[in-house]
Amino acid sequence: MEKSAVLLQGIKKMYPMYKRPQDRLKQSLWLGKRRFYQEFWALKGIDLTIPTGRTIGIIGRNGSGKSTLLQILAGTLTPTEGTVCVAGRVAAILELGSGFNPELSGRENVFLYGTLMGLSKQEIEDSVEAVEQFADIGDFMEQPVKTYSSGMFVRLAFACAVNVNPDVLIVDEALAVGDTTFQLKCINKMKAFKEAGKTIIYVSHDIYSVRNFCDTAVWMMQGAIHRQGEVQTVTEEYNDYMKSLVECEKEPPAAVSAAPPPRAELVSIGEAVFRAHNGSKTAVLGFGEPFSVAVSYEVHKKVRGLVGGIAIYDNQNQYVCGLNTKLDQHAIPEAPGRYRLELSYEHVNLLPGTYWLDVAFFESSGIVLVANESRMASFQIKAAGEYRAEGMVLLAHQWNAVEEGEGAEDEV
Repeated sequence: MEKSAVLLQGIKKMYPMYKRPQDRLKQSLWLGKRRFYQEFWALKGIDLTIPTGRTIGIIGRNGSGKSTLLQILAGTLTPTEGTVCVAGRVAAILELGSGFNPELSGRENVFLYGTLMGLSKQEIEDSVEAVEQFADIGDFMEQPVKTYSSGMFVRLAFACAVNVNPDVLIVDEALAVGDTTFQLKCINKMKAFKEAGKTIIYVSHDIYSVRNFCDTAVWMMQGAIHRQGEVQTVTEEYNDYMKSLVECEKEPPAAVSAAPPPRAELVSIGEAVFRAHNGSKTAVLGFGEPFSVAVSYEVHKKVRGLVGGIAIYDNQNQYVCGLNTKLDQHAIPEAPGRYRLELSYEHVNLLPGTYWLDVAFFESSGIVLVANESRMASFQIKAAGEYRAEGMVLLAHQWNAVEEGEGAEDEV
């Protein structure tokens, strides 16, 4: 049996919802003999076990209970009902500046954070230099944190969390803020924690990053666990669910999991060139014929384990196919220089129409986007002279009609 880092049993969380401010006063005066509020249950009975050393991704729409659950795990919220057992020290990076006193300087908040985490004064003093180097905010360490930008908050919060040697690390959308260079630094630290056998609870709306970084996934819906298990299976079901919502709301599919644009030019993308099976340069391709695409790119600063990806969308913005070098275990150059990424499609059954290409580059775990070009080029599949099928692809198939035997209906 694996040891459990986190054990939750019957966790429920209720918030009183008051219609008017004066109802709060009435509630306190009546001492619970009468209720002046409506109950809102943010969590409705969570049972969850996380083995030590596992990385678990928590996904779900806004309002599904993810943040409430994380705050209970971090100890900043008390559940209304249920039992919480967490083995070892927990460090959490939740909403911006949580746990910080805005009136204190960054350095003073390092001491405050360490004290709250149960570190001795000597342990905190020994970690200050490491925190300062990781945060890399210069003279702002001596300034009140209320003067910080959102990026500075995240830098200091992450630096504090990873330098107290936690047994369980909780990260809630923290990597959505900050430049790409700092994101890479955070990811490398999280990878080191993972390799060291630490337990990581990672929350993100970016399903691609959850799928690439986590071992298992938990899908939260309306305050309860809707699905949990192998990350690929759970995230695929979640994507299908989100796509169905988008179709109902008649929004473009790209809104389901739109990746944030990269904020630092570590890699730049050039042009995409299509070639037919005979090697000729063309963006008009024959139905059923193989073709290739070559994307030029330049690496400006080494990105360890660089991953390249190419995706095809149809003219209605529907996702047809996405491939990347990590999934196919194909290493590409990561040192500075100019390169060309070539991808050959061997069995092409795309039906006639116009298709678009997305190109992106990620760091090794697929969490941090370092370059992205959406709808950067289009190509056309031309008809082969006959009407073959409906939809996006022609599937290999065979028809067969079999008489079921005696009693078959007479011919009409």
